[in-house]
Amino acid sequence: MHETVLIVEAREPLAFPESKPGAQFRQSLPFVPGAALFGALGGALDRSGRFDPALLRRLRCRNAYPMHEGDAWVRPLPATAITPKGESRLRDSLVPRVCWEQQTPPALVYAPTDAEGRPWEAAGQKFYTITDGKPEFRNVTQRIHTRVAINRRRGTAEDSLLYSFFAINETTLETDTPTRFIGSLAMIDLDDAAVWHQITDLVTQRIDRLGARQTTGIGGVRITLRDLPAERSIRERVEALTRRFIRQIERYQNLGGATWRLSGQMFTVNLVSDAILLRDGWLPTQELSADMLRDATGIEARLVRSFTTTRIVAGWHALWQRPKTSHIAVRFGSLYVFEAQRSLTDDDYAVLERLERDGIGERRQEGFGQVRICDDFHLIDWEEENGSAGQ
Repeated sequence: MHETVLIVEAREPLAFPESKPGAQFRQSLPFVPGAALFGALGGALDRSGRFDPALLRRLRCRNAYPMHEGDAWVRPLPATAITPKGESRLRDSLVPRVCWEQQTPPALVYAPTDAEGRPWEAAGQKFYTITDGKPEFRNVTQRIHTRVAINRRRGTAEDSLLYSFFAINETTLETDTPTRFIGSLAMIDLDDAAVWHQITDLVTQRIDRLGARQTTGIGGVRITLRDLPAERSIRERVEALTRRFIRQIERYQNLGGATWRLSGQMFTVNLVSDAILLRDGWLPTQELSADMLRDATGIEARLVRSFTTTRIVAGWHALWQRPKTSHIAVRFGSLYVFEAQRSLTDDDYAVLERLERDGIGERRQEGFGQVRICDDFHLIDWEEENGSAGQ
């Protein structure tokens, strides 16, 4: 297995419409979808005479999210992130909310307020990283571009026919700094250094355009590679999150709450990208059930809580000039909370590590189904006034 970090630098405005046709006056996706990189890589392999469907099935072209210089990673904000209404302060509601709901209090719901009595609300779908122990948002700006339609038969401008679309700015707001995105590329179940070297060479040397509207001066990029950052192991993250749950359970018990005895570790499966999940191999679902987790990892666990939203995803075959099949996908930022039925072993942690690398669901080669076990956002010490990263 090989894996590397990708840095995508915009040289021109970028456009990644959610649907086609009908993209006029609709905002672009605010990130570089893995499907765009997967399609460009497949085209580069075809032009070089090395197109191999078996190899493409082993690739994992993951989404690249907006970054600033020096960021080690950027991921979607989990769905449990909350903020006081009208402010930008963040907190994570995962542990207190799940523990509160396990109390099953009659006629009472989890509805936190700040010191001034203002309700906390969902922070929404954003991208974040952790700098100096505190979460920081990352985003991009977009603007409208207007073009004149071209008559394909005559090759000239079509009279009185204009169209407009949104595109991501090639520079950050009010600066000359190029807009950059950080993602990753992996090759699963094939430990061939020569093949991996060919793939990375194609990515950095042959892919210089991504996304839509490439014939109108849109889509120029430069891709560079970087080593994977050093991170806490899955075992450390799972144990840290379990300790958070134990402390919160004890807090509620001291206040007269019911007893909740954990049978094993608590862990979350966070969606870093949209996931297309099918139950029994064909039925669309938004739930990663305990049975699906057992089939993927062999771990016996109870699904305690899920925080999910869905959207329709499709795509466009550039070669066939036809739309891809539409699917119901679980949005990135969604997460599933599991309680292991026993203490996790070294083999269990190894399987969870493989799950992170391989992903879940359909169309994983295009960036769908990327997951992270116990996202770092859940491990920030929110009990401090401003929050700091800790265990």
